[in-house]
Amino acid sequence: MENSNGRTVESLVDKFEDELDKIENYVEQALYYSRIDSFSKDYFISEVALDQVVKNSVKKYAKSFINKQIRFHMDDMEQVVHTDSKWLGFIIDQVFSNALKYTDEGGEISVQFKEDRKEKRLLFQDTGIGIKLEDISRVFEKGFTGSIGRSHAKSTGIGLYLAKQMALKLGHDLSIQSEEGKYTRVTIHFPKIRNYYHL
Repeated sequence: MENSNGRTVESLVDKFEDELDKIENYVEQALYYSRIDSFSKDYFISEVALDQVVKNSVKKYAKSFINKQIRFHMDDMEQVVHTDSKWLGFIIDQVFSNALKYTDEGGEISVQFKEDRKEKRLLFQDTGIGIKLEDISRVFEKGFTGSIGRSHAKSTGIGLYLAKQMALKLGHDLSIQSEEGKYTRVTIHFPKIRNYYHL
């Protein structure tokens, strides 16, 4: 069935669902932001299977992947880390949200696992629009959207800031590499030797 503008009702429903997903993410960001200061009262450290946390996040954003026809690839990984599954899930949600926002239709998002004697790493790479060189050092600042982000009216500049803060609270870290017009890669670092949690 078509409406007067020639667009299918199904496509309008998909767009509406995308907007609801975005609103849900903004609400979630606000809730987690309000809980940063009380983090030490709201976490539980255990062995967490990385592949399951990633898959849960992908399911959450399944509609966005489908609507934008973005391919997804994840390495086989049977790896565990010591973390809080809820907070790590939030961090990964923010990474996927950003990647989907700035990756054009038909692009690709991939997830890899790497390990050396110092740390385990979870790498998220997209084929999106990338980040300007002069903006990379500021992407984890609260409210910073950069010149590319300002062209997206719905960029809040809070998602990656929160992800970074949560990662540090858990004794992890977040880093980013990018080349404008080619890719962005966000890495979650899980050090093997550390002052465990910064509560």
